[in-house]
Amino acid sequence: MKKILPYERTGDNGSNITLVFLHGSTMSKGGMYPFASVFKEYNCIVFDLTGHGQSDADEPDQISVFAEDVEYSLNQLKEQNIVTGQVILLGYSMGGAITCEIAIRNNLSLSGIVLLSSGGDLKNYSPMIDDLKAMPVEDFKTEDILYALFGIDTPEEDKKRISELFSSTKTADKTGYADLMLSNGYNNLEACKAIKIPALMVHGSDDKIVEPMAAVETWKTIEGSQLLMVPYKGHGAIYEDTEFIKDKIISFIKICS
Repeated sequence: MKKILPYERTGDNGSNITLVFLHGSTMSKGGMYPFASVFKEYNCIVFDLTGHGQSDADEPDQISVFAEDVEYSLNQLKEQNIVTGQVILLGYSMGGAITCEIAIRNNLSLSGIVLLSSGGDLKNYSPMIDDLKAMPVEDFKTEDILYALFGIDTPEEDKKRISELFSSTKTADKTGYADLMLSNGYNNLEACKAIKIPALMVHGSDDKIVEPMAAVETWKTIEGSQLLMVPYKGHGAIYEDTEFIKDKIISFIKICS
């Protein structure tokens, strides 16, 4: 029997717009919460994905199963009036692939989607993950890849702050490795042509984990979508240029209303 995914709620519970945040590989909701918390004027929900954080389920072996669990949870939270009004999904990295999949499946009534450092094709644009395939899973440590979060001009104090956030809120290393391998196998770009709701891609121009072309190709595929390329930032762009990106997302939300 399915369970509602563990979640935290922040922002304005009375808002008629609900923002739903899906975290990335190696993460739990604790790593996504700081970004969600800056959207104070909206009803914000931050999930632990299946098999992560406080979720005691086994990790799925397909992005589509993650998507099913998010869909189920959102429908249940709608019945409880916790998710209200218009719903916009914001997915980071692996969470962006799940967001894509949910939009393609079209089982939920969404007003828009935001892909953060992600895209509809991660298979062809994550060569760093390709390089990890030769590593035995028991040797993988999340801390060993945190250097790749940053762009060419990230200040040392930001590197320390963001690395500490990821280290303190990460999932088990074995789960994180499985996340990376699953994300690296995801390519449903062609099906993204079916997405007809407003979509925004936000990506750092110096992303080493998911190359910027993943966002560009998705933007080209989803008719009428928008692309925000953040100069000199890496995979952790939302944790560096948070206020700038927040303002751009709020402008996007207004066109979804």
